[in-house]
Amino acid sequence: MAIVVITLALALATPLSANANGQCPDVLAQTTGCPSVGGGVHDGGVQLDGSITTPGSPGRGFGGRGSTETGGENASVTTPVPCAQCGSLRDGYHVTPNPANAVSAVTLRDLVNFKPVVGIDNMEPNGWMVVGLHTNFYATVNVQAQDGQLLARPASVQFTPVRYHWAYGDRTSASLAVMGNSWAAQGIKEFDATPTSHIYTAAGTYNIDLVMEFSAQYRFADGPWTAIVGTIPVQANRLVATAGDAKTVLVERDCSKRPSGPGC
Repeated sequence: MAIVVITLALALATPLSANANGQCPDVLAQTTGCPSVGGGVHDGGVQLDGSITTPGSPGRGFGGRGSTETGGENASVTTPVPCAQCGSLRDGYHVTPNPANAVSAVTLRDLVNFKPVVGIDNMEPNGWMVVGLHTNFYATVNVQAQDGQLLARPASVQFTPVRYHWAYGDRTSASLAVMGNSWAAQGIKEFDATPTSHIYTAAGTYNIDLVMEFSAQYRFADGPWTAIVGTIPVQANRLVATAGDAKTVLVERDCSKRPSGPGC
């Protein structure tokens, strides 16, 4: 089943500040600079984009860990960065000199990507269905929090499953807001209807696919959680199962071993 992933522009730029009103303090702007961070859906995950420009002063500038190193994630105030060291320090991390003051004022730009971990789709009975009776499908997935570094500061993204798109292999599908659960967990009998169950009307072997859709929010340093526009679809594992009538099921499975089975 084809999955369409929509890529959105990084439109949510949020300045970081030690002030409650979200404004960058003058003392910070005049010393280390104020970072600007944005987040958006990109390539099946969340991309955080951060930048910070140092105001510049004679004999000072920003570099990676030290003016003699060309790699690393940590930024610190050091001696001026020679132009030969400007550019990419690592994937997604760049240093750009300010044209108006190429010696002492530079801009750091950093990118970091987070992707949700796919959940698991389940079915009951496992691997087979009875034509005309309910087959219970459900997902197993949790809210996920992932941590990383952006501009040498802590960054976090939280993924929350919000929707479940089932394709049952019989040319029918469903888009549900609930992940479902096992019959036992719901306190009901086998083959009872559930909010996520499906009835097959013809015998055969079917491929069942599930796409889980996640919303996301991010936090940079000690700033607030910020929601990201858009959702992220993630393909789960494929289930392959065979549907038969009740007589076929009884022939294959003895009622003494499965007394709750259909017809027993």
